Amino acid sequence: MAPAPANMLLAVHCKKGDHLDLKDPIWSYICATYSDQQAHDAADDLAAVQQLRNDLVGLTGSLPDLRDTLARYYKALTVMETRFPISKDRSHVMISFTWYDAFRASKRTEQYSIHFEKAAIMFNLGAVLTQQALACDRTQDQGMKEAAKKFQEAAGAFAHLRDVAALRVEQPRPVDISPECASMLERLCLAQAQECVFEKARADKKSSALLARLTKQVSAFYSEVLRLLNSPPLNQHFDKSWTAHVQVKETLYDVESQLQQAAQLHKDDDIAPEIARLKEAHKSLILVKGQTKNCGKELVDNIKYDEEVLSTALVKAERENATVYLQRVPNFADLPPIQPYILVKSLPLSDIDASRESLFQSVIPDSSAKALSKYTEMVDNLIRQQKDKLEAASDEARLRLREWDMPEALQALDAGSAAALPDGLRAELEQLEDHGGVRHLHDLAAQIKDLRRVSIEELKKVESSLDKESSEDAEMRDKYSSRWNRPASAALNSSMREKIAGYNANLTAAGDSDARLEQRLMQNNAAFSALSIDAAVSQMPRLQAPMVSVGDEEPAMVVANLRKALAEIDELSAERASIEEALKEERNRDNILPKLMASSGRSDKIFNDELKKYDELKVNVDANVARQSELLVVINKNTAAYRQAFGFREWRQACEGAASGMRSKVALFLEVRDNFSEGLRFYMSLQEAISHLAQQVGDYSMTRQIQRDDLVEDLERPAQAAQQMQQMSLNPPRGGYGGPQQPPSGPPPPPHSYPPPAYQAGAPQTQGGYNPQAQNPHHYPPPTPQYYHQQPQSQPQYSQPPANPYMQQQPPQQPQARYGAYSQPMYGQQPQYQPLQPTQQQQQQQAYYNPYAQQSQASSSAPGAPTHSNPLWGNK
Repeated sequence: MAPAPANMLLAVHCKKGDHLDLKDPIWSYICATYSDQQAHDAADDLAAVQQLRNDLVGLTGSLPDLRDTLARYYKALTVMETRFPISKDRSHVMISFTWYDAFRASKRTEQYSIHFEKAAIMFNLGAVLTQQALACDRTQDQGMKEAAKKFQEAAGAFAHLRDVAALRVEQPRPVDISPECASMLERLCLAQAQECVFEKARADKKSSALLARLTKQVSAFYSEVLRLLNSPPLNQHFDKSWTAHVQVKETLYDVESQLQQAAQLHKDDDIAPEIARLKEAHKSLILVKGQTKNCGKELVDNIKYDEEVLSTALVKAERENATVYLQRVPNFADLPPIQPYILVKSLPLSDIDASRESLFQSVIPDSSAKALSKYTEMVDNLIRQQKDKLEAASDEARLRLREWDMPEALQALDAGSAAALPDGLRAELEQLEDHGGVRHLHDLAAQIKDLRRVSIEELKKVESSLDKESSEDAEMRDKYSSRWNRPASAALNSSMREKIAGYNANLTAAGDSDARLEQRLMQNNAAFSALSIDAAVSQMPRLQAPMVSVGDEEPAMVVANLRKALAEIDELSAERASIEEALKEERNRDNILPKLMASSGRSDKIFNDELKKYDELKVNVDANVARQSELLVVINKNTAAYRQAFGFREWRQACEGAASGMRSKVALFLEVRDNFSEGLRFYMSLQEAISHLAQQVGDYSMTRQIQRDDLVEDLERPAQAAQQMQQMSLNPPRGGYGGPQQPPSGPPPPPHSYPPPAYQAGAPQTQGGYNPQAQNPHHYPPPTPQYYHQQPQSQPQYSQPPANPYMQQQPPQQPQARYGAYSQPMYGQQPQYQPLQPTQQQQQQQAYYNPYAQQSQASSSAPGAPTHSNPLWGNK
């Protein structure tokens, strides 16, 4: 298969702006507001800032240099923001900043605001970081790491634009620097960073399960980007190619996630869910092909490649399931979802901190700087105090309700509520329902029947092949009598027939065990069908109101009070979240620098006036906390009355007693399920052994056929020669011979003498003899299924076909896997079953009688004839 096509990533274009003069307006402001000396001292700083802006507007230099220029200019703007008020006010610095939309270059925006300038610079800083990420060599390990880091830094830049810079831009705000666009670009950068992480993990050959979770997160990121692109104001601003690209990428990575999860299932020999996931991925890929009209060639190539990989994997999985596993393919909706695994985040930019910037130190009004710093600290303390109150209230409500077992105790009154079930039993029943319940047991039983039928049919085919070869040999022996001098078939195929007899005996014993297990399933079918949450709840005692009220309040009133109080608690919790968001938004909008710069009086009055904007939020916080305290008192009082009136403690004890019967049924269900699973393992390993035997018999029959044909030819040659001579004497040739033909002198050549084949015990290897090792140097006697570990005496067990005791030459030792398990093949390879011989301790603790145990010790007993002594299997 051709290598995977290159992965296409996006970079954001920078905003373009017009050149302007910063130096002269600010110089004039310093001269008018401060002094000529201070203006002279600031001349070099003004020239440096002017040069920085000229460089970034012209987009000159390399990407690393451009990023450095943007970061330095952003810090300079942060310093200037606290020193020079820029607005249309004649007493302020009047500078008009002009920028063009990054996605629609014809849209032009002009504002007299340094916040607009900072938002544009932060946008360009994020855009340059995406371009740096795209320039990394992702074919190398270091390049993938660097690209992921750059995309995360770009996400951090757009997050800062969304949360801080964009909120201070005057309305109407340009779309490309709006909070909505910044949020979309942040998620896009995180998606592409996660893509780089996935590429690195795939190159490092991480597990398919991990790759599935990584790609699922990539698809989730692109899903968020697509949602934002389809929402106003972005849905009317971006070109269709953006939406098409994001939608195709979302589907491609969802398909990749299903592919990787299917690969993991294939390694785990879980073929049915693998097929379901591959089919769902193929459907998604077909649907997204219609969106490629506005996409680049790279994405089209990715779709074609994934479609080819999917088709190959699906055909292979379905073929294996049809020939080996015979599992029912579940619905995709019934499969557990793939849990996304996020390994990226928005990284804050460390090079935009202006706290140590030295520009314009000589012209900073100390009073304004100190006043602004003091006000900022006051606001931060205020917000911190209010958040602490809200968090403390949430913690108190959660702890108190948990202590009172609310609202679960109240839910027990509702019909069909699962609150009556003990937590452990509820979890077990949910797990059984998720796996199909009793239907799962019937599916296992059906699979065992299918495997048994296939095993019997294959074994009959093997025996028929031996019968056919023996019949042909006997026919030739009758025809040629003593001249048919090769060994008889019965002397050569005895070991193979003994294997067939042994496998038939095992099938007979296993059939008895199957019948007992199915009988047990039928006997308990009704009980197993009732293993559900609803059925368990119906068996729990009902929490009911007492016939006679013993308290001061009616039970119905107590319940009503509790329901109302709990509903109000939930409302207060939602209200606290909205209050915290309002505090954050108010803090971001709070900018009193222009007022401080314009004021010549004391700043305390300004502080008091400005802090009043937070008074309403403080009142809401206090009211919320106070109301919750009142509700907790009400809940505490009514909970005590509720428990006493309804006998809650006694009811809970009754529920525990009623659950004991359900727990025993669950344990029985799990026991039967484990026995069925053991049966599946038995028949699958038996099929493996029969397959190896079929190959051995096929090689044997083919070699015997070649020997037969050669011997027949040798025996018929003298008769054919005599017949030819007789015809020539009756019809002599005309001319050229000079007389009648003379018969050849001497006796005819003797027929070939065939020694016994090499696989016969004690016979030497000679030419023409059958030897499966010689015919196929990689062929070994088939591995045979082993016995499983000890199980309780009350459960059916499956006797396994034993190791072949008739081969005198043992095959080379094969590496053993964990007992009764499949080795883990790479995706795309066939699984190989490697049974492990039981250890000495396991042999001593074997729960089931080995029908071949006496065979290996007493040569006089018939091989393969099972002798059952365990009462579980039945005495014979």
